[in-house]
Amino acid sequence: MLLLAGLLSISLPGEAKRNADVGYIDMEHLQQALPQFVEAQQFYREMETELRSFAQYKETEFRNMMARWEREKEQELKGKEGKEREEIEQKYVSKVEQEITRVEKEIEKKRQELLSRAYQRMDETRQWLEEIVEAVADEEGVSLVLEKGAVFYGGIDLTEKVLQAAEE
Repeated sequence: MLLLAGLLSISLPGEAKRNADVGYIDMEHLQQALPQFVEAQQFYREMETELRSFAQYKETEFRNMMARWEREKEQELKGKEGKEREEIEQKYVSKVEQEITRVEKEIEKKRQELLSRAYQRMDETRQWLEEIVEAVADEEGVSLVLEKGAVFYGGIDLTEKVLQAAEE
């Protein structure tokens, strides 16, 4: 019985060591104060702008093509009646549907490419910050670091020390 009690006190999963401290960081403050995060956020906004510009360009290109096809269709329809006229109309409807699908795929491909680049940049920045937080936590003897909003009571605020370490 004594052995079981000893094992429980040593290895309860999820239980922090009694002498270990918990730290926290104000992530919102870090994201506003650290140039790396500001640059990553700016990079993300630039990717959004690039996607909007690309989509607008593709839309303009599509509208121009539609106008050209409409003129071509009107020329083809001159003097045509009945079934022949329906076939011409259907041919152009089909062309438009195919073009819409093609343009949508192009825009989605561009969106995925830009998102991938933006996420990669943010991930690199996050990893960089994690390394700094880990180093500061080790220096301060902290075994667990949380985001400030997750801490109800206690803990050591490591935000300023992380900022100082990031500037070095």
